[in-house]
Amino acid sequence: IGEECDGEVRDGTTCVDLGYAGGELGCDTLCSFDKTACVETTCGNGVVDDGEECDGASLDGADCTTEGFTTGELVCNSECQFDTSGCRSCGDGVIDLGEECDGAALGGATCASRGFTGGELRCDASCGLDDGACTSISCGNGTREATEVCDGADLGGADCTSAGFVRGTLACNESCTFDVSACDNCGNGVVNGAEACDGSDLGGQTCATQGFTRGSLRCDTSCRFDTSACVIEACGNGMLEGGEACDDGNDASGDGCSMGCTVEAGWTCAFTPSMCTPICGDGQIRGGEACDGSNLAGQTCVSQGFATGTLRCTSCAFDTSGCSNTTCGNGTLDGTGEECDDGNTVRFDGCDSGCQVEAGFHLPVRLRGGEGSNHGRVEVLYGGSWRDVCDDTPSINQGAFANVVCRQLGYTGTGHSFLGSFGGGTATPVMDDVVCTGSESTLAQCAFAGWGRENCSASEAVGVRCVPGEGDIRLVDGPSGMEGRLQIFHSGAWGEVCDDYFDGAYSDFGYNDITVCQQLGYANGAFLSTYDSPTNTFVLDDVNCTGTERRIGDCPHQPYGTENCSTSEGAGFRCDVHVEGDVRLVGGTARNNGRIEVLRNGVWGTVCDDFLSTMDTRQSNFIAVGCRQLGFSTAGNALLTSAV
Repeated sequence: IGEECDGEVRDGTTCVDLGYAGGELGCDTLCSFDKTACVETTCGNGVVDDGEECDGASLDGADCTTEGFTTGELVCNSECQFDTSGCRSCGDGVIDLGEECDGAALGGATCASRGFTGGELRCDASCGLDDGACTSISCGNGTREATEVCDGADLGGADCTSAGFVRGTLACNESCTFDVSACDNCGNGVVNGAEACDGSDLGGQTCATQGFTRGSLRCDTSCRFDTSACVIEACGNGMLEGGEACDDGNDASGDGCSMGCTVEAGWTCAFTPSMCTPICGDGQIRGGEACDGSNLAGQTCVSQGFATGTLRCTSCAFDTSGCSNTTCGNGTLDGTGEECDDGNTVRFDGCDSGCQVEAGFHLPVRLRGGEGSNHGRVEVLYGGSWRDVCDDTPSINQGAFANVVCRQLGYTGTGHSFLGSFGGGTATPVMDDVVCTGSESTLAQCAFAGWGRENCSASEAVGVRCVPGEGDIRLVDGPSGMEGRLQIFHSGAWGEVCDDYFDGAYSDFGYNDITVCQQLGYANGAFLSTYDSPTNTFVLDDVNCTGTERRIGDCPHQPYGTENCSTSEGAGFRCDVHVEGDVRLVGGTARNNGRIEVLRNGVWGTVCDDFLSTMDTRQSNFIAVGCRQLGFSTAGNALLTSAV
């Protein structure tokens, strides 16, 4: 009794039973345990030693799954043995310690037992009860209750960003839980979900992968590809790309830009799409050139329809000024190079000795078949009849053509339009190949092929659209731009003009009619009462010109918009052109003063003041006749002998 051991008899006791980590337990001569061969415990040193399952944070590679559980956290207790109290078998359908539920096993819990009135109670992936699909009687009343994440528009201050997204619109669904379907992460720089791209993250895509040749692929604010900076290089598409020197929109050669998009010899190309023009002056005839320098392509005055003379080349077009016809002066335009034939070979009467039109020759123009005086087919009064003009004008000169015509018709705006192939003309236009510089005061002063010399069809009749300036006028709804209902351009829009004072009953000597037609570039005109207005809103009323004004907007009138007119008071006019013997005043400060000129043989000429410098009967009669012919009263007129 009292012995711990005896020899080899120890009753199964080991060093571990005595608190050691291991070793050999012996028995001394006093029959007491000999623990000198036992190994002291090392639990807590962080190293898994013999007899230890773990030590501190070192689990020797073990976790809950190696110990037969499905999830949870395996820890090490103070005795260096596994503590599985934090491990669970979530997902096995059995509610274990620490689990509220497992799969379909809810432990008898329902939405009602959790304070809701309906809905579906679920078990989440961590074996915790999920009451997100439960509803309460208050869900839908617009007020967020304690059991609700949201209710209607009441989101409790939450938005897409607080829900873990970058942007979008957070909503509340019918279960009073967040609806994040309109939230997205576009803008976070990472391609998510249905996004094609996000910021600089293009997902490895380039312009090439999108079917383009080159360029810079971008991402728009909706996280979709922006290919606006991507291009498809192709010669003939009208775009200058890559190493192309030109691209005129076709793959043909011989037009200045070759089928390989290089500039052909003897041409220059500019703009996009490229417009190529032959180099005039290199002696080679290309493109639309009729000749080049001394190279006349074998043509002579005779081949051009003249009897004799020397054909020249000017600006790569035939110059027939040195050609002549023996028939010039017979009064018949014989079509052999004559621009005119007035029955004589006298100069300074509008038709020179070579039957060419002299500078300053007056030819009226009008627009027809369009919207009114400012839009339509261009017609020129030539030989007593109105003739159309062919549209064969180089594109570089088309703007100047429109500017000259519109200026002749009194339009002061900018951006007038050349309308090629306006159509509706005759098969015998009077002018072709018209080239204006833009500085000409009338269309007749522009260069062209010659009166009646053309190769055009009726569909090639040219038109223009004149852009009005403040105070400009037009005649609409008439047979041509010389007749119709009067409108004035004010504050950016066309407006009706009332006929008060235009009918002659109250007008000062009928100056209204003359002022209207002269503002449109014509001689004079007559008021027509047959043009009713389509509206009873008028912009101008009680216009009463005094004879000094050049434009009706300068005449006395009611303030713009002040009127008392009806639709039957539209102001109609028919304008007349200048005829032989007409007079006009030029160079003055107003319409009723200036140097007097007379139209003879189509040319405006000055009247000498000989025998008129003395105030006598001859002078007073001259003043009376001249002013009366100009449409003015004879009272109070004076001769200005210093007019130049």
